Amino acid sequence: MYQSNKKKRQWKEEKERLLNMTREERRKEYREYVSLDNIPSLMEELKRKASSNDESSEEIQVKNSLCEKVSLYKGDITQLEVDAIVNAANTSLLGGGGVDGCIHRASGPTLLAECRELGGCETGQAKITCGYELPAKYVIHTVGPIARGHISPNHKQDLASCYNSSLTLATENDIRTIAFPCISTGIYGYPNEPAANVALTTVKEFLKKNRDKIDRVIFCVFLEVDFKIYKRKLNEFFPKDGGDDEEGEKCDSEEMKEDSEGKPKSPPMKKIKEKKEDASSLDSPDEDYSTEEATGNTQDMTVMSLETDEGNDVSSPTADPLEEVEEITDPDELENMETSQPKVPMETEGSDRDPAEPSDVQKEIASPSNETCQESGPKDTNEDANEA
Repeated sequence: MYQSNKKKRQWKEEKERLLNMTREERRKEYREYVSLDNIPSLMEELKRKASSNDESSEEIQVKNSLCEKVSLYKGDITQLEVDAIVNAANTSLLGGGGVDGCIHRASGPTLLAECRELGGCETGQAKITCGYELPAKYVIHTVGPIARGHISPNHKQDLASCYNSSLTLATENDIRTIAFPCISTGIYGYPNEPAANVALTTVKEFLKKNRDKIDRVIFCVFLEVDFKIYKRKLNEFFPKDGGDDEEGEKCDSEEMKEDSEGKPKSPPMKKIKEKKEDASSLDSPDEDYSTEEATGNTQDMTVMSLETDEGNDVSSPTADPLEEVEEITDPDELENMETSQPKVPMETEGSDRDPAEPSDVQKEIASPSNETCQESGPKDTNEDANEA
């Protein structure tokens, strides 16, 4: 019990001593470090690239662009001299493998002693400790989701919460420069590129709302695959033209508001109206769709069902069987066709047959047994059928 209290008093005293020291004084406490001056922002890299291509750096200077607040660094995160580095920890906060183990080894045993007093951490949350023997003043411990190669909506939400909780904790402790590793992409199995998308999206949204509270966010990667991913995506999420500026978004919203106030109908409504007109034009050649035409279409569908039952090929839903009949003037030919087809019972004179429905003779003539009837144009054969 006495040893436990002694260790607790030791890390508390050490923490208080280190936090009250200036940066120059603390530099005597650690050996190797990489200062922030040696980590260019995305804006500075663009200027450097422009100068190497004989381009004017003033052309890419954008006021209040977020690309001046982010950096990409490939190397050891434990050597970064920033206000805080983020540790991809486990729920116990007592150390582990990967970047977690590297940070605990580099910071010394006092970090573990303080972590024992924190009582662990839940997934997506973050807790802060002193950096002790690290060049970083603080260590923010966050627990990423265990994906194992399969991403669910909860995994995305938890990973975004890791970055958001860490940044929130940083602003609460007056931390203005912070470095993130690739959270959950190691043994936890979160795919590299989707993890980068979540990280960049969350950091961008936080910087938009807290532009004056954070000076620099460093994405510290160790693997070449992560470096290539962040190198490509940083320009997409933080463009040099200032597309991430809040003022630009306000201008766009004001323009949309003016358009909606000046016009009685908004563009989306016009598109819906055009789609409805196109759909109605397919059903009827006329602009006004009447009840009689709807009835006619129903009768056509009835004829179609009869033709299908008899084995005929219906080419289109609105096709008229009379249009598929070939003009036949020879009575002998009609007689042969009648004898070659099965007879259909004739309707009585008193039956209520729909005048729009084709006669039985027309149905027999429209049979696919005679292929020439399928290829000819529309002709009226009522008179020839009566003569036969």
